[in-house]
Amino acid sequence: MKNPQDMDKQMNLMQESMLKIHGQMHKIIDTKNPEERERLVQEHTEIMHRHRQALKDGGMMDGDA
Repeated sequence: MKNPQDMDKQMNLMQESMLKIHGQMHKIIDTKNPEERERLVQEHTEIMHRHRQALKDGGMMDGDA
């Protein structure tokens, strides 16, 4: 089992990541410029990938779920 402080730190990082993802979704929805939307979607995809990897590395997800 992980140290409680480590778990708290990980949870805080995950919460920050989720807030950033949420903010990005609003930017994607609100932008009218197709090039800017594409850039935001690419950035969003990268952040989601890192977020998912962090969940897997932290033992919060199993396998490919």
